[in-house]
Amino acid sequence: MSPIAHKDTVREHFDKIAQDYDKWKRKNAYYYRNIKAFIQRIVRPGSTVLEVGCGTGEVLASTKPKRGVGIDISPEMIKLAKEKFSEHTFLSAPIEEFYSKEKFDYIIMVDVVDHVYDIMSVFESIHRFCHPTTRIILTTINPWWDPILSFLEKFGAKMPEGPHNFIEKRNISKMLDLLDFSINYSGYLLLFPKYLPLLSFLANTVGVRIWGLNKLSSVQYMVIQPTPKNTTHLGLGCSIIIPCYNEEGNIEEAIRRVPQMGTKTEIIVVNDGSTDQTTNRVKNIQSSFPHLKLIDYTPNRGKGYAVQQGFDAATQEVLMILDADMSVPPEELPRFFEPLNKGICQFINGTRMVYPMEDQAMRFLNLLGNKIFGLMMTFITHQELSDTLCGTKALYKKDYKFIKMGIDKWGDFDLLFGAAKLGNKIMEVPVHYLRRQSGHSKMKTFRHGLHLLAACVRGFRELILISPEKASD
Repeated sequence: MSPIAHKDTVREHFDKIAQDYDKWKRKNAYYYRNIKAFIQRIVRPGSTVLEVGCGTGEVLASTKPKRGVGIDISPEMIKLAKEKFSEHTFLSAPIEEFYSKEKFDYIIMVDVVDHVYDIMSVFESIHRFCHPTTRIILTTINPWWDPILSFLEKFGAKMPEGPHNFIEKRNISKMLDLLDFSINYSGYLLLFPKYLPLLSFLANTVGVRIWGLNKLSSVQYMVIQPTPKNTTHLGLGCSIIIPCYNEEGNIEEAIRRVPQMGTKTEIIVVNDGSTDQTTNRVKNIQSSFPHLKLIDYTPNRGKGYAVQQGFDAATQEVLMILDADMSVPPEELPRFFEPLNKGICQFINGTRMVYPMEDQAMRFLNLLGNKIFGLMMTFITHQELSDTLCGTKALYKKDYKFIKMGIDKWGDFDLLFGAAKLGNKIMEVPVHYLRRQSGHSKMKTFRHGLHLLAACVRGFRELILISPEKASD
């Protein structure tokens, strides 16, 4: 689903439930009272407050602001908010399209990121309305509660959620690390979101503070503040490596959609023994792209070999992989380049495990395998990795020279293990994972799964086990 289509779907959903919105809140009054009380404890009365996703304005009004502005994607919600709280300003707009010169003391975001298409775009927009001491109060639904909430919806026990991406707090933290924000503190609310005497009190005052148990709470929260924008750039260029095998239906569009990044962006297409017209499609447009190179060989040697050939031929300081099927939109590549160009980290790994995937983008067994390998790689590398097989990765060319490749057929594990061995900081960038438009996936679940398991064993030996000779050094 495109960003525009997603916004339209969300807008239509909340317009549809607007008339019953306050009724649903009364039906689950204990939950909403606690959320409101949590916000009120933080926001000082008489402050300037912006609420993103304000609904009918209840939370904003409860903070008693000197200047209160509420925005919501739903015109019907805004209409009701204006009728109820005329002393405040309410506007209908997605946050990415809202423009104002005002800076606010507090920005409230209750369950907002659960419904947006791209969380990083939202936070990039939020920065416009922050002064140095602005506090952003964020609450989201704990994704572990998704099955329970879906069950309750079927029986009319809760408000219809509509299109959503319930995201773990740690994944939001990773995104903020890539942007100009820091987390002051974070935690959990409402381990038991219904009122039962004594049980609710114990669960929601004591239980939410017990490590392990608190992770089962229904609400995650963060208090965030902006940090000075990192305007330092290292002045680097970028080499985009597009390995491909029988991608005649995708390769031209993939090349055309690569954005310009840094001082120079070169595109290197590595034709890995294709038997179709992939090579000719690239040659036909080479004259239109002065920095487009083609590496062509036979027979097919696998993606890992193709990536290695592209990296060896690259001339720019940042190396990046883009799969030719465009399951990761090329427009999202700057998010891989900028942290390296700012020196924030040394390796960027794409993750498809944050946003909902487009239908048929990944089969269930592949998804399960990805999650299992993510846990294994996190254990081995001591770095938080939620998706080890996303084809889009970025690193410095100077580091690639010290990474041993050729063991893993796909190259993903070689690069991740190599970065970990170098002591590099690995950061993850969430991507929108789309189904391929043409051709078919080259991944074979069981055969390649066993191959990757063997790669994990090798990584375990190299990164964790210490030989007697080394131990005695």
